[in-house]
Amino acid sequence: MIPPRRSWSISRPVPFLLASITAFGVLAARADAQHHPGALHGFVLTDSTEHPLRGAEVTIPRLRMSVLTDSLGGFRLAGIGAGREVVIVHRIGFVTVTTQLTFTAGDTLETDFLMVPNAQPLAGVRVNAKNTPRRFAEFERRRSAGFGHFITEEQLSKMESRLVSEVLSTLPGPHVYRSNSSTAAWVASSRGQQSISGSFQVDQFDRSRGAPGNQCYAAVFLDGSPVFTAQRGQQLFDINTIPTAQIAGIEYYGGGGTVPPEFNGSRNTCGTLVIWTK
Repeated sequence: MIPPRRSWSISRPVPFLLASITAFGVLAARADAQHHPGALHGFVLTDSTEHPLRGAEVTIPRLRMSVLTDSLGGFRLAGIGAGREVVIVHRIGFVTVTTQLTFTAGDTLETDFLMVPNAQPLAGVRVNAKNTPRRFAEFERRRSAGFGHFITEEQLSKMESRLVSEVLSTLPGPHVYRSNSSTAAWVASSRGQQSISGSFQVDQFDRSRGAPGNQCYAAVFLDGSPVFTAQRGQQLFDINTIPTAQIAGIEYYGGGGTVPPEFNGSRNTCGTLVIWTK
């Protein structure tokens, strides 16, 4: 007698299996989107005629990424993670451009940079002395005045392997706070806590990294431009985003009465940090 044939069927597990596969696909897509790096694309032009500048160097110091612009002034940097980065644009004969940009995972940020020409020297004049850019001449003038604390390029060359936070620890004025989860660091005054007005509140992202919320932070200027002045909603400036090897000079002023007029911060800051790149 031939035994009856068995029939196999899958009933209820199938919807569950399909739902699991679908959920896994969604999670995988989200994870891929989160880890997919972004990019920076744009053009470098002269500020007046918007003529393309070939050979300008676009750099993201913290990531050690750089690229030269092509004949049309175009550039592209890929592989940039989500978050804020300092971007520096440099070309001989033009004023260096320094800014902060916020990158999103998987997106390309399109930004054009306009550069201002430096003052040209008079033709036919022979100069035997070392050519010192105006900003560094001003740096030396302020250092000679005796106000504030200074770190020169010669001193920095001996500390190239150290983080900026470690370099600043050699000065008597600033108080450096370090992140508990990364290399990030911020500068505050060693003289007290939050300013009287109290309108500035430390961003939640910076708090999650370990930045104290009850301290009065120093204003930060990068190549003469303010990158942190304790405005409402502003994030702290991570001083370790700039490699020490790329810094030509540092100035720090602990009290409002010693801060030069060109570096006036705000009522919400205590002290001023000025960083000059090469």
